[in-house]
Amino acid sequence: MNRKGMNRLAAYYAHKYAWYAALLQRSGDRRDCDVPYLTADILEQHYYNSEAPEGCFVYRTSGTSGGRRKMIAYSEADERRYLAVKTRLFAQLAGDRPIKRAFADMGTGHAAATSIAIFQALGWECDSIAYNEPIERHIERLKQFRPDLLYTMPSLLDRIVCALDDPASLGIRCIVTVGESASPQWRSAMASTFGIHEGDVLDTYGSIEIGTIAWFDHSAGYYRLADGIYAETAEPAALGIDGALASDEAALVLTSTQRAEFPAIRFVTGDVVRGFKPASEHTGATFEAIVRRIGPELKHGEKISIHDIEAAVFVHAKRVQVRAASSANRLIVYLFGPDATPERAERIEAEIGQRVPEIGAMIRGGMLPRIEIVLASSESQLPQGSVKQKKWHQPTDGN
Repeated sequence: MNRKGMNRLAAYYAHKYAWYAALLQRSGDRRDCDVPYLTADILEQHYYNSEAPEGCFVYRTSGTSGGRRKMIAYSEADERRYLAVKTRLFAQLAGDRPIKRAFADMGTGHAAATSIAIFQALGWECDSIAYNEPIERHIERLKQFRPDLLYTMPSLLDRIVCALDDPASLGIRCIVTVGESASPQWRSAMASTFGIHEGDVLDTYGSIEIGTIAWFDHSAGYYRLADGIYAETAEPAALGIDGALASDEAALVLTSTQRAEFPAIRFVTGDVVRGFKPASEHTGATFEAIVRRIGPELKHGEKISIHDIEAAVFVHAKRVQVRAASSANRLIVYLFGPDATPERAERIEAEIGQRVPEIGAMIRGGMLPRIEIVLASSESQLPQGSVKQKKWHQPTDGN
């Protein structure tokens, strides 16, 4: 998006939100950037905890530092645009495959709530299952319905694969994923398991704030942006986020022309992408992979924040150091200190499930792996980073 278009969009949001007008004024007083980045801290202060506008579709998710669910609003026009973009995308992803039956096996949130409407718009026979059903029920429904297309999240598909004797016997022709990272190696493994080509495992990328963001184009080997989405990247320090990235990595920042009830301008996603190429005269921006998240949130079936983890730990332990880590959609919590005992670890695991009930329900139903609590025997066994430790680590982070 050019500077003129960005300024026009900023003026619209400044007219709609007094807090954004003030933010824009403060940013304009500096000389480094006229249009500010919208970080999680700013949105938590001014948007996520505000009252939902009357007559809007309202979606809520966990993960804020205040422990309250985020409020994200969609006007009727926002919702229509979202459905139109996603319906076109699913038609494109399906291509010439003979899709007649589609099944949604999702968590909660916008993608789950709208999947049936999209399938119906494409003329597909469709069905879905609630996230909190036990794994046995998911398998039963899949065997009964036998979809051509399965729409799901990577962590849920992992559990489905482990629970099936012969995944290929379902006859699924196409798998579309959303919500969590799906590496090329993982997509290849899933394709082999279901007896389909690697190009039949199609990853899409979105967020509840922005909507549909991008999809992986197998023929080109990179992610392409969805309609109305403009991307740029930034270094973590410019966003007020602690973290060092590799030379070919950067934090993804998005602007959308599709949203009226959310200030979708220079929105900091919290995702790190690799191989980003900015838009040119003939094509939109692209990137090769989504490699990890920075900032306070992680997607584990549903979003969970550092706040959620610490709130659960310190209900049951006082003298303890906490590190949260993630690897391949696995959640690991490291504890070290006098109160880091096996008994407390068991209570903390249960408490985390209560803090984010959807995650707890999916774990109890076998749809997500248990949260791993690691009791470190020394401080050196904790994942280490910079001085700032309240972030998501990698299990291999060390001194």
